[in-house]
Amino acid sequence: MSNQKQSKKGVVLSLAAVMSLATVVTACSSTGNQNKAGESNNNASEGKKSNITVSIYDRGQIPKEEGTYAENRWTKWVNANGPVNVKYIPVPRNESQQKYSMMFAAGEAPDLILEFDNAFVNTLWGQKQLMPLNDLIEKHSTEYKKQLEKFPQIKKLATKPDGKMYEFSRITKPEVLATMVIRKDWLDKLNLKVPETVEELYAVADAFANKDPDGNGKKDTFGINLSQSASYYVDAMFQNEMFIIDKGELIRQFDRIKPAYDFKKKLFENGIVDKDFLTDKNGQKAEQDFASGRLGIFLAYNTVVSKNFDTLKKADPNAQIVAMPFPKSPFGQFGPEINPALQLTASVNAQAKDPAAVMKYVDFMVKQSTVEVFTNGIEGEHYKKDANGCAQPIDPAKNKTELSYINDYKLFMPLYLVKNCLVGGRSEYSTNPLDQEWIKIAKEMDKIYLDPARPHPGFTHAKFRPSLDKELNTIFNDGWNTMNDTMAKTIVSGSSYTVDQGVKDVKDAWDKSGGKKLEDWYKNWYKENKNSWLFMDDVYKMKME
Repeated sequence: MSNQKQSKKGVVLSLAAVMSLATVVTACSSTGNQNKAGESNNNASEGKKSNITVSIYDRGQIPKEEGTYAENRWTKWVNANGPVNVKYIPVPRNESQQKYSMMFAAGEAPDLILEFDNAFVNTLWGQKQLMPLNDLIEKHSTEYKKQLEKFPQIKKLATKPDGKMYEFSRITKPEVLATMVIRKDWLDKLNLKVPETVEELYAVADAFANKDPDGNGKKDTFGINLSQSASYYVDAMFQNEMFIIDKGELIRQFDRIKPAYDFKKKLFENGIVDKDFLTDKNGQKAEQDFASGRLGIFLAYNTVVSKNFDTLKKADPNAQIVAMPFPKSPFGQFGPEINPALQLTASVNAQAKDPAAVMKYVDFMVKQSTVEVFTNGIEGEHYKKDANGCAQPIDPAKNKTELSYINDYKLFMPLYLVKNCLVGGRSEYSTNPLDQEWIKIAKEMDKIYLDPARPHPGFTHAKFRPSLDKELNTIFNDGWNTMNDTMAKTIVSGSSYTVDQGVKDVKDAWDKSGGKKLEDWYKNWYKENKNSWLFMDDVYKMKME
């Protein structure tokens, strides 16, 4: 799905995408041995340790033999090795906001609140339930302060309208989520080059569909796919986002819709894409076409391309694919969606009895040695390092039991501190030729799609959009759904429903839904926040080295 759609809960980060970076058993180690879970090396602390409470998502997935989310081998490890005594308060994942609201109303909310939903956190801030962090970090932090100094974008993102920070951030390496790959062997056979403009893209896709690139004498190939997310990636080429920054203002644009859908309609009417692409809701038909050697240009999530790459190569060892930048359009050159490096995940209760102790806990949890444990487990117990320094599981079945529920304990950890031995989801040191071929492609994807010169076309990342109230959020979502549903019909309806008519209907529906109210809100918001918010250019500036 596109990053366009505004969550009904506000600005919410996709947990599945984040956790994909927190691979448990394959990261490289850069620190020494850790104590076994439950054993203490807390010799630096003298006297009685302070007590704090910390929330933890309860997903109902912890193995029975491991205990509960409140007490298990990892909570014991934290209390044995950390500077404070921590009581973990389980909060049902799917009912976290209701639970927090009840706890705040009763004066029983945890000292440290872990929550993904920024809109809900903003509500708590508006109710003055959260503690400013600036002085707390300045006076009592060493480790987290280092992260702020290295990544000033954190302060920008975590600062509320009163000029103070109220949230801690997780830090990961930016991750490319989607890609555009092309059959290089087909290009070579037809004496073509990788297309650099949308006009060249059309010409190459047309050749792939009509000039028998696989040499079987049949017209059985498609130039490009439009199913599932692919249509949104074509939109990205034309900067067909709902709201964009144009001439110093944040506006609701309509002029990019027509060229994007004229392009799609031309592909459809000339038989360059699968005529049934609209019914291919999950993209499986396009996957099959790519894997079977019938699709020349594939727009999809990286994991989808990787999975089908092996199948393609086994069916046709001579097949060659390369990643390509999104072609230029009259509106500029852009890229696919990425996972950003930052994610706000934790806040301090304004009524916390010992804020300094909370800060000690945060500092302990963001130390590289702690991150190592919560990424790979205990060295010698859960993993050993191979010759390349990569963590290899000693007993995968044991790790599945003991590490499967660990992710939510590291919501604000700087995960980039632990070098990952995976590239494109595969071991960098694999001896499998297919793995090495894919790794080369994956590295090129990172080079292409993390380039600030070709950003995602939105004004900021979807995860960092300002929170909207219920009415404005409804207008946003209705506008998004109406635009896509209406314009999809124009692609397949020939002269009976033109792109021009579709754009007119989208505009009319927008006006009737109260779209002007949302336009004015965004316009005023941008004027007030353009110098303090985290915008798309900031997202691409973060370096993890």
